Order: sequence, then structure tokens, then C-alpha cells
Amino acid sequence: MFHRRRATAGRMADFATHADTSYKRATPFRTAASVAGMAGAALLLAGCAGMAPVDTMATGSVTTRASAYAREPVPKGIAVEDWAAARPALTEALGTKASAPSVPWENLSSATRGTVTPLGERSADGGGKCREFLMSFVRDEREEWLQGEACRAAKGAWKVDQARLLERS
Repeated sequence: MFHRRRATAGRMADFATHADTSYKRATPFRTAASVAGMAGAALLLAGCAGMAPVDTMATGSVTTRASAYAREPVPKGIAVEDWAAARPALTEALGTKASAPSVPWENLSSATRGTVTPLGERSADGGGKCREFLMSFVRDEREEWLQGEACRAAKGAWKVDQARLLERS
């Protein structure tokens, strides 16, 4: 048995010496490529695992245009959605220093559009200021006009004190 082992070990030694010379040149390239590939895959997987999950739960903490002016009464004859779409344009128009060009607004959901035009200004009780405005509501072929007055509140926001639809004559 000892003799057999020795003969086998000798043949293996001869095979190893011949194989090493032709095989060693290719080994470092193959090893480097496989190590780089595995490292790249590990980095990709680690990057995906570190991402924060997306929170899709709605909490109601962000106000919509319709709810931003919910405490303010909607003028009689005006749809709530149209008033909510026109109200930011009213705030912008009233914020200008003097009578300015009209500010456009549009409600895509009801296909209603219009403009807000600031008119005169007067001093309010308590040192604030109030401004008159004219607002148009155009839907299909129908056109309505709203005339009103808004006064600057303590926090700087414009509060509509009075507004009414103008009647056609």
C-alpha cells in the first residue's frame, strides 16, 4: 500500500508542475473578476436594504385649497369648489399696493374660470385696511360677477367681510 501511494503522489506531483505553468497565468484574472462581481452585487443589495420605506398613509395634515378657507363663509350662489379655487387669486390681487391688473383663476374640475380685480381701498376701524374687489365666474356661456370687500385681519390674512352676486339688468 505504501508503494501505491508513493507512485500516485509522484504522478500527481508531475501533473501539478505541468498544470501550474499553464494555469497560473489565467487564475489571477478569473479570481479578480469573480471577486469584483461578488463585491458589486453585495454593494447593490446593501444599497437597496438601506432605503427607507415610503409612507403612503394619508394623515390629513396637508390642507387642500377647499379646506384652507373652510372657516370663511362661501358667498351665496357660488359653488364651494369654485370659491376655493378663486380665493388664492383674491388674496394675491388684494396684496398688491394699488389698483392692479386682474389676477386669473381656474377650477379645472368644474370648468369654471375667472379673474379677480382689486378696486378701491379704505381705512378700517382699528387701523387696518380694507379693499373692494370684483370677481368674475365664467362657466360655459354663463358669466357671473361677485362684488365684495375684504379687510386685513390681525395675522395679515384677508378676511372677506361682505360679498354679493351682482344681478343682471
